[in-house]
Amino acid sequence: MTRLGLIGDTQGRYRVEGLLAAVRPHFAGVDEIWHAGDWQDERVLEWLRALGAPLTVVNGNAPDDPRYPERVVRRIEGLVVAMVHRPPRPDEPWVRDCRIVIHGHTHRWRDEMVGDVRFVNVGTATAAGFGRERTIGLLEVEGTHARLTRIDLGV
Repeated sequence: MTRLGLIGDTQGRYRVEGLLAAVRPHFAGVDEIWHAGDWQDERVLEWLRALGAPLTVVNGNAPDDPRYPERVVRRIEGLVVAMVHRPPRPDEPWVRDCRIVIHGHTHRWRDEMVGDVRFVNVGTATAAGFGRERTIGLLEVEGTHARLTRIDLGV
């Protein structure tokens, strides 16, 4: 089984230390951490890297950082899993080969099947902008099966 800690849209007004203290126990022991873009403060990425699991990051619009790709598509066990910041259209050619597409941008939790593709938005860990809830996620992949857990960090 592969366990991915999912986080995104970590911008807005918050204390980095408080955010990271809330996230740490949920990401303990994950195999990888995926950040769906818009981190605003580079210290968030540094801290996530310090947790010891490999960190995968996609570019967002805050900041728009050329060091990170717009999209990541990987095989995790028996599933093709992708991550992008802005929600893609289900008819985009690259989406058709995926079973799970993780995205950010809307600051709202989403777990929705569109055809054969599961679209996941982990919301915002900081209640940034118009987000009112603080959420992260845990995606467990075993073979061709995936289980997503929503983790509420409070308001």
